[in-house]
Amino acid sequence: MKKDIFWYKQPADKWIEALPLGNGRMGAMVYGGALEETIQIDESSFWSGAASSENNRSDSYELMWKIRRELLNENYEEADRLGHDFIGRKNQYGTNMPVGNLKMTLLDVDQRVSGYERSLSLAQGIATTQFHAGNIGFEREVFVSNPASVAAVRIHGDGRFSMCIRYEGIGHDARIENQLSLKDAVCCRIVGDARESLHSNGNCGVHLEGCILAAGDGEFAFADGSMYLKSCTDVTLFIDLETDMFLKNPAGLALERVQAAFQKGYERLKQEHIADVEPLYKRMSLSLGGEEKCSIPTDERIAKVAAGEPDPDLYRLMFSYGRYLLIASSREDSPLPTHMGGIWNDNIYNNIDCTQDMHVDMNLQMQYWAAAQCNLPECYTPYFKYLENIVIPSGRQAAKEVYHARGWAAHVVTNPWGFASLGWSYNWGVFSLGGVWLALLAWDYYEYTNDLEWLKNTGFSILEGAAAFAVDYCFYDEKSGYYMAGPSYSPENMFRTNGKDYFLSLSTTCDVLLIREILEVYRKASLVVGKENDSLAEEAKKVAEKLPPYQIGKYGQLMEWFHDFEEPIPNHRHTSHLLGIYPFRQIVPECDKELAEAVKVTILRRHEDFEITSWGMNMLVGYYARLGMGQKAHEMITETFQRIVKPNMAAVMSDETSMWCGTWELDGNTGLTSAMAEMLVQSFEDEIILLPALPKEWPDGSLEGVRIKGGHELNLIWKDSKPVRMELHAASDGKKSIVYAGKKTEIAFLDGDKVILLL
Repeated sequence: MKKDIFWYKQPADKWIEALPLGNGRMGAMVYGGALEETIQIDESSFWSGAASSENNRSDSYELMWKIRRELLNENYEEADRLGHDFIGRKNQYGTNMPVGNLKMTLLDVDQRVSGYERSLSLAQGIATTQFHAGNIGFEREVFVSNPASVAAVRIHGDGRFSMCIRYEGIGHDARIENQLSLKDAVCCRIVGDARESLHSNGNCGVHLEGCILAAGDGEFAFADGSMYLKSCTDVTLFIDLETDMFLKNPAGLALERVQAAFQKGYERLKQEHIADVEPLYKRMSLSLGGEEKCSIPTDERIAKVAAGEPDPDLYRLMFSYGRYLLIASSREDSPLPTHMGGIWNDNIYNNIDCTQDMHVDMNLQMQYWAAAQCNLPECYTPYFKYLENIVIPSGRQAAKEVYHARGWAAHVVTNPWGFASLGWSYNWGVFSLGGVWLALLAWDYYEYTNDLEWLKNTGFSILEGAAAFAVDYCFYDEKSGYYMAGPSYSPENMFRTNGKDYFLSLSTTCDVLLIREILEVYRKASLVVGKENDSLAEEAKKVAEKLPPYQIGKYGQLMEWFHDFEEPIPNHRHTSHLLGIYPFRQIVPECDKELAEAVKVTILRRHEDFEITSWGMNMLVGYYARLGMGQKAHEMITETFQRIVKPNMAAVMSDETSMWCGTWELDGNTGLTSAMAEMLVQSFEDEIILLPALPKEWPDGSLEGVRIKGGHELNLIWKDSKPVRMELHAASDGKKSIVYAGKKTEIAFLDGDKVILLL
């Protein structure tokens, strides 16, 4: 049975059909070609651009107050005129770029291909291609090792073959430069520079150095920038790519790594790779039944589900895929966190106005929601390192120069060069609480791990700086009696008043709920670390008590803005005003029934002719999960399969005709994993809700190894749509209310206990 395996009867025709591999730094997209194989190999720090200390405009603070005064007087026309200058400077912002394609062409073989199959093992992180060319049988394996920090390729034939190996840069000059002298192997140097002229000036970016080492039982030669292998039955390649973003000697490190891999040998490297990946992947598992459909090729299963055929195990496979992708793209030693495309780059955002970067008005956050919840807390490590070392230092400068505020700020986009300023374009760049939202994941990590030392040493300072900014960003309005915030957008939406459409307003619902959340989380964190009596905690309490409340509009919807404006784009992809129900818990359906009904109205209005994006659909799944509406959540997942899931299970941004050109954003998959987990188990400070949004299509199943707030793990079995057994593995002393169908069972436990409930 091919459980946890994607498999196909034909090679990938294009990038979005290729199979992803990764070690947290290098990513590979394996096409699985027979006579000619293409493997795109990228490196996460291959960025164009350069750092700048002049991203913030010196007149921003005075301009902000001018705009605030106009907005308080509801003069949106003048605020809009002024707002066109309330932006940052792009300077040499840059973009993460694809590096190049490894091309392997079989020479002088029978062109007749038969018995073809390609596959990807999620549990092992290995892509395999098998076929016959005439009478010669071939097997090709590819993996990207985290322990060895190299990509490894093995080509085995049961007859002798020859082949040519090339490495071709994608839109730039990356190439095989020359042969290096090594004993018992052939090693070639790869060089390249991240240069492009849409997001930077074409003259700045990192320099790349890499190596391809080839070993086998035949003859090897180098000519015209290509490697030639003759009369072989077994060939092994080791590839490493490095840049000078964080390294002084990338060339030396690349050579050292491929040589070490060669000395270790392919089989040992493979076993170490499996021993690294498999325990992470198998730490958690889900079963929804229907595993017999594993015998059907994956692309055919996707097509059948899109046509309306039930296949619960495909949903399970999609859930597991999100965890696989997080393991592949974000490891403890990753130099950068995963970005819009993870560590894989389809070269779309590099060539349009949007960049392949870290967007922080939704995407970077969603990419990590599954990390702690789905038992991969280690994957959070590069995210927090990125905040500490890159975003926060620049964010302090942005907070001081733009807002005259304490703490740190980030807006809509960030990058490894330390960009934290307002965006450079008026129609998307003014969202002042991106940093606050980033900081809130520190509390998410703490809640799911219960790591008090981490909170004291790392997490608290992240939260403290964001809370200080949030307090200073607010100002008291005598007329309304509230602490207001802004000017800002409700990402990335417009409102209509007096027949005209505008972006800027005060106290959007999104802004207010994020401020409310960071101030409440900071209060909780202060209690945990023993700093509840400091002056910032008092200021936070004062502001939090007088923030505007949630409001219900004339259509019965949850209002997106402080005023009940008309919506010129009622189907807008962003639904950030609903974050209070998911991922946060400011709106509790069983307690806040009127607000919950308003959320339902909002979703229905939004979903009609929805601007389909992968992450946008994931939010709808999450909202319905928190509302306890399992059938609607299932409908959203099915619609995702019908509209935007590609043969390699990537959930993409609409289609090729949209403004996003059908690009793959990683949160389309990792975010869906998190939302699906919410359908099965929800955990909060004091309670665990079992099967809160179980659809009728999943009547029998099991979930093992899911994380529960408090650092605990939980296993659950259900039959006939009812839980029958729950097992909690306690990581600390505590107590919880176990909730199912409105009934509560109180349990208490000590650290190390295994609590079993038969339900």
